[in-house]
Amino acid sequence: MSYKFGILGVGKMGSSILRGIISSGVFNKKDILLNLYTDEEVKIYGDEGFNYVKNDPKKIFESCDLTLLSVKPQVFPEVAKIADELDFNGKGIMSIMAGITISSIDVHFKNAKIIRVMPNTPALIKKAVATVCSRDTNSIYYKQVFDVLSSIGVAYPIDEDKMDDSLALNGSMPAYLELFAKAFIDQAVRDGIDYETAKKLTCQSIISSASLILESDESIDQLIKNVCSKGGTTIAGLDKLYEHKFEEAIYDCSKACANRSRELSK
Repeated sequence: MSYKFGILGVGKMGSSILRGIISSGVFNKKDILLNLYTDEEVKIYGDEGFNYVKNDPKKIFESCDLTLLSVKPQVFPEVAKIADELDFNGKGIMSIMAGITISSIDVHFKNAKIIRVMPNTPALIKKAVATVCSRDTNSIYYKQVFDVLSSIGVAYPIDEDKMDDSLALNGSMPAYLELFAKAFIDQAVRDGIDYETAKKLTCQSIISSASLILESDESIDQLIKNVCSKGGTTIAGLDKLYEHKFEEAIYDCSKACANRSRELSK
């Protein structure tokens, strides 16, 4: 039996994508085949009526038109050995493995249409921001990948040689913003503001400020100036950020993220 979509790895991201495509109707349950590794996964997805195999990637590759590789990059060599035995002519591979290049996948998945994707964890609430690259943007699978990603958020095409450098902007950005928010929230709590109020004030301000950046015709530098008045509170705080080389820390963070992605590709 053939299936339209297969998933190799139903961890947090794989399961988020699965829930998204089901709820949005990109694929029906009967069109999907899952590769499950544990008895717990079998219990969850089997009871929900999903088609599945247990630890049989080869069956997924042979039976599915488009397969999502959502395993950890460190597991890829094991998957690649299985793929080496097969011909993927007429099939698509959607990879969300960080740092694993299209060329690295292409060596093992002969004749496949390969689409490399980097989503982020807001996929859990259907607000993912993903980047997408492929050598064949005219294939039916390239379009299907955008349909899949639209079920969990938004997606933007990008050249593969910019994939590592863009990782800090979406794939890893949630962690950086969450640390930023946590620092302000923790300080507010130390100052006597209750945690829930501090969390709401901080997070809603981040959301609304990001929306202002997207919707305003003014530059970000001008938007910053708009908040500041000479000798005021905002300037006092910004001066401390500049004193502690906040922008340089962000630069180092971004470069370290990109460099690690390149290391993984090796």
